[in-house]
Parts: sequence; C-alpha cells; structure tokens
Amino acid sequence: MDFINTREFAQQLDAKDKLARYREEFNFPRVNGKQVIYFTGNSLGLQPKRTKAYVDEVMDDWAKLAVEGHFYADKPWWDYHERFAKPLSRIVGALPSEVTVMNTLSVNLHLLMVTFYQPTAKRFKIICEEKAFPSDQYMLKSQVRFHGLDPD
Repeated sequence: MDFINTREFAQQLDAKDKLARYREEFNFPRVNGKQVIYFTGNSLGLQPKRTKAYVDEVMDDWAKLAVEGHFYADKPWWDYHERFAKPLSRIVGALPSEVTVMNTLSVNLHLLMVTFYQPTAKRFKIICEEKAFPSDQYMLKSQVRFHGLDPD
C-alpha cells in the first residue's frame, strides 16, 4: 500500500482500522472545551473509561482483605502477570510464554542494566536520548555509580 498524504486517505485507513471500535472506551482530554488529538501513548496513554471502577474494586479488596487479597480477592493479585500474558501476547504478536507483565519502564530498564551493563576501562559509555524521562536518567546515573564510575 502506498501512503498518500491526504485527509481522505487517512479517513479511508481509519475506516478499515480493526481497533477503531476501541476509541470510545477512552477518556480524551479537552482544551478550551475541544477534544484534543493525543499523541502521548508511550508515557501516559489515555485513561480507559473502565479504569476507575477496576481500581475501586482492587482498593475495596485491599481494604477488606489486606495481604490476603493476593489469594482471596475477587480477582486474586498473585497471578496478574500470568492472566495478562495471553491478551497482551495477541497485541504484540507473541506467544503467551514470551510475554510478561512487569514494572514501570524505569524499573525494567534498571533490571536490564544491572544484568547486561558491564563496563570496562575502554567500553563504559551509555548513549541515551537527550530528553529521556528524568527517572530514566537517574537510573542510568545510578547504574554508572553502582559500577564505581562517575556519571558526570
């Protein structure tokens, strides 16, 4: 398919989009009363409309059950990572055994770096985009310090 830079072509693609039906399931921010186009899905995506109800359910279970919620909540917490793997695997085109649900990006980067970053006298630099999230920058500096080096 050749890309055509026109509104009509974009609307044709939108009409064929299998995910278009999910648009109505999200809260879109408004500026001066107008719905905005939101491109920040990589850091804090749009809030699903069902989120508040789901969070309230977990909060209620936590209040009633405390630590026992891991096992006895309506949706026990201990196996979230396993239950989420199958639907997420369909989204990313992987097998459920190849997908896991983990922490925030910064924590996951920390885990990656602590495993793989092994600086030497000649190879010690970390290259990162200029405006990475502050928490990612803190993580990188922390890793450098962990190895006895000066990040500055």
